[in-house]
Amino acid sequence: MADEQSKDLAFQHILDAISDGVYVVGPDRTISFWSAGAERITGYSAAEMVGRSCDDDLLAHTDLTGRRLCDGGCPLQACIETGRDRSIREVFLRRKNGERLAVYVKTTMVEIDGERYGVEVFGELESVAGKELVARIQELSDSAVSDPLTGLFNRRYLDAALAQHFALYRRLGRRYGVIQMDIDTLKEINDGLGHETGDGAIRFVAGILADNVREMDVAARLGGDEFVVLCGLATDDDLEVYGRRLVSLVRDSRFAPAEEAGLRLTVSAGGTLVATEDGDERDALRRADAAMYAAKHNGRDEFLIGGSPGSRR
Repeated sequence: MADEQSKDLAFQHILDAISDGVYVVGPDRTISFWSAGAERITGYSAAEMVGRSCDDDLLAHTDLTGRRLCDGGCPLQACIETGRDRSIREVFLRRKNGERLAVYVKTTMVEIDGERYGVEVFGELESVAGKELVARIQELSDSAVSDPLTGLFNRRYLDAALAQHFALYRRLGRRYGVIQMDIDTLKEINDGLGHETGDGAIRFVAGILADNVREMDVAARLGGDEFVVLCGLATDDDLEVYGRRLVSLVRDSRFAPAEEAGLRLTVSAGGTLVATEDGDERDALRRADAAMYAAKHNGRDEFLIGGSPGSRR
């Protein structure tokens, strides 16, 4: 037994000495090993990752076109299912600090006690492709998933994230919430201070969301002055605390151009949890949208939970 433990520790030291990231998932896609290289590249420690499901999509893997790999193109899952090694040169992951990074990925399958485990090795693409090429690839990928005005995820990425969360809810019962918000006073800002200042207000709210949503959540610009936060929450109480906090952060922040003109920058927001009655991923977004407009008609600078006759402030 001691010899086996010594071997395990020796293998772990070898894997930790590799500059590339290495992680292992079991048949149920739970992460069972996360190397020192994976910690360095992603910013996530082994303590944060081991025991999590890789289809939590904390790393938000996408291909060059912005397609989320967890939506059906996961090379590690394909490797486990088919037993064939996979190699992809251009994949993007999201580091813990929010930065998107171009990496290359190689996967293989190992069988232990009759069960299949997937092993993924990933490294920074710049080390093999060069800085200039990676910068161009990054630029192309960023334009596919990012909103050019705010830097948040765009509508295309949001739609894919909603579809993935809904599929996981149907398959695993993993609940999530949708919060939609828009700026109450954007028309007044545009009319009084000009559209350039209005764009600044949109960027200002986007910055508050980027800095304050949880690392596993998705903040996206839906369009115009509307934003959506997709969050892994399971109760109305948690959703209400989260939604009210975001509304308060905007209220308590100071957008100087508006304040100097005697205008307040606030948002109205509505939220809902996915429900068993939902027919597709759009139903929760529709309820959040309706709750947002109810909050706006209720006096603005408000968060409401929607989706049932008993919705409450």
